[in-house]
Amino acid sequence: MISIAALATLSILLGGAAGPVLARSRWPLRLPGVAMAAWLGTLAATLAALAGLVAMALFDKPGLGHHVIEWLLSYLKHHKSPSSDTTYLMSVLPLAAATILAAIATRRYRRTVTLRRHHREALDFVTQPSHDFPDVRLIDHPVPVVYCLPEHERQIVLSSGALHRLDAIELRAALSHERAHLGRRHHLILTLVDAAGTALAWLPSFRAARDHLPPLAEMAADDEAARNSGPDVVAAALRKLAISPCPTGGLAAGPADRSVLTQRLARLEGGTTPHGTYVHLLSRTAIALSVAIPVVVCAAWADAIPLFC
Repeated sequence: MISIAALATLSILLGGAAGPVLARSRWPLRLPGVAMAAWLGTLAATLAALAGLVAMALFDKPGLGHHVIEWLLSYLKHHKSPSSDTTYLMSVLPLAAATILAAIATRRYRRTVTLRRHHREALDFVTQPSHDFPDVRLIDHPVPVVYCLPEHERQIVLSSGALHRLDAIELRAALSHERAHLGRRHHLILTLVDAAGTALAWLPSFRAARDHLPPLAEMAADDEAARNSGPDVVAAALRKLAISPCPTGGLAAGPADRSVLTQRLARLEGGTTPHGTYVHLLSRTAIALSVAIPVVVCAAWADAIPLFC
């Protein structure tokens, strides 16, 4: 039977130590997709452990949830309700804290989605569909820009400056980069991590995840584009797009930070992009572990909660 102490220890280890360890490691630069799965597994398991603490405070004797269930069951025949105990009020505190944190995360998530929607609505007035690419919208602007926005029929935005600056192979690599973002749902992942990190910024792992996951998402998309077009082509496209920052709410082939650009170019030009089969195997393993850890944690604390007398 798992105890509150065990869940608290797991929360501290994962929420306080695991993230900083991942942030200091060098291997995520070689395997960004696997590293993203490791980060997400760490965050998911931490949330599961915290949820377990709240649930045990509510439903373990003499928690508020336990008293509510017993009160409802007292109307059943042959069920004796226990005597009231004022100490159940202490279980309200974790519930109140969890409610406040959930409200903070929800507000942040809605703000990000609203900004993205406003940007998308503005694009509808200044862009036109591409005749060559069914998922691309064209904008007449001299600055070379290629980025993607979700929740749109044509989710990739391409400027006339990018069309003139990139050759055909480089353009294909840039579009492959954006399609990798869309196919792997990087927008949703980063938006959820940002929302959770805003609410749980006092936990080092969540605070670090907000800074380290976006560059990893870019590197993972670089790897996908490199497998399709070659790392040298992707690096050349990056250099030509380096003068344009990514608009708010989008994910771009061009960098948002010079230090991130340096890392991405070093990976591509140094031949550190991993082989596709190798990455897919490790990514699937890491994702399976990231799903299994919180499931095991949730099952453990659910089994430990005595709902009835």
